[in-house]
Amino acid sequence: MKAGVKQIIAGVVVFGIGAICVPFAIVLTLVRDSVDLLEFEVPGAAIAFVDVPGRYYLWHDYQTVYDGRTYHNPIELPDGLMIEITQQGGMPLDFVSDPHARFSTIGRARQSIGYVELSKAGQVAIDITGGAESRIFSFSPFSFGRFVGLIVKGFLLAGLAALSSLGLIIWGIVKLANAPRRPAKVRS
Repeated sequence: MKAGVKQIIAGVVVFGIGAICVPFAIVLTLVRDSVDLLEFEVPGAAIAFVDVPGRYYLWHDYQTVYDGRTYHNPIELPDGLMIEITQQGGMPLDFVSDPHARFSTIGRARQSIGYVELSKAGQVAIDITGGAESRIFSFSPFSFGRFVGLIVKGFLLAGLAALSSLGLIIWGIVKLANAPRRPAKVRS
């Protein structure tokens, strides 16, 4: 094998790893985080068991699959929907309306409805009444900082892989160009 070809191949492999593995790791992390969701049908009620205090969002999953059924609801919520979220012991929590966050992945789209601040871990009861059409809501912690951090780390890793692969390819080309040439055989 000619000098420099190994570096060029290594550069292409590093680029492939950066182009495939980094986005895959980001998607895998987002999918893993969505496992923390408590999904339920509304009108209806659900009970969440919260391990870590903090801000928890109530989401309207307007496009999703739940219990084998596909839901494609309008993003707007129906009038007359009543939301009550209580802590263990029946103490009502202050629900803050915040419909500004949207999140979508393949086959799923959701918009935040609002959030509650939980000061302690424990059981949380969610009761949604009103609205005639069946919809899916979910309840989960949401950390915008973690999401942004994940995206920034992904871009940094992809950039590092791209620069490394570019360096390896250039090094390989330089080695290939500076390799001693074999003299051509002259036939007499």
